[in-house]
Amino acid sequence: MKSDFQVPSNATILDAAERIQRNEERAVFVVEGERVVGIVSQGDILRALLRGTNVRAPLSNIVNPTFRFMTEQDPAKAFDLIKRHNISVIPVVDSKFKLLEVYSLGDMLDSLSFDLP
Repeated sequence: MKSDFQVPSNATILDAAERIQRNEERAVFVVEGERVVGIVSQGDILRALLRGTNVRAPLSNIVNPTFRFMTEQDPAKAFDLIKRHNISVIPVVDSKFKLLEVYSLGDMLDSLSFDLP
């Protein structure tokens, strides 16, 4: 569900961590209104905590405004980008950066089937 991958820009680090726990994909997209403005990963949260940042600190302190994204839904391209850049999620956004879809490594792996002995 897309909402599991979004957190408002005025949220706290704890809010982002709780959303990441819910989506099980190690990252959330930070939105202002409907516009995606950045990403926060488990690693970003861990680094902030190791620096002594309080979990109730604003998410704006750790948001990364640079992130990979797609403008068209294409599962094969999404999988290629996830593999090539070693990321767990990639958003599909429209021209105004509204989140349309999220491709996740977990969902892609779940869709594979293997014939095991």
